[in-house]
Amino acid sequence: MDIDIDYELDAVARRVEQTDQQAAAHLDRVGPVTGQAANGAVSVEVRPGGQLSAVHLTPAALSGGAEALAAQIMALAAQATRRAGAAMHQALAPVLGPDGERHLASLGYEPLDNDSPDIEDTVYESPLGPPPRRPRR
Repeated sequence: MDIDIDYELDAVARRVEQTDQQAAAHLDRVGPVTGQAANGAVSVEVRPGGQLSAVHLTPAALSGGAEALAAQIMALAAQATRRAGAAMHQALAPVLGPDGERHLASLGYEPLDNDSPDIEDTVYESPLGPPPRRPRR
């Protein structure tokens, strides 16, 4: 049985192109994730890859002192980054096939589980809505 190398290479190229198009369509739905303290004094924005892109403060944010403000910004940014990674995971896992979740996890894009600690009095927004809840194992 002879193998037609050109045919096989064309088939691989078609699968790569199809996967690329599917991934691009899913990624178009992923936008920044915002995290905001419930009182609205501090908010952060994180891009899908986890890069902090904006920090917004009101005068009320300064009332607790510099250390408390820094801690709140870091906590909001960390949680928003985890949520951005979960959004990336949610968007790309269906496209990447059976090994996709493992590859995404190696990049730090993991779904949020039911035990993920949330910051109290914090509101988060993601263009994909809340991440799906995974059953406890």
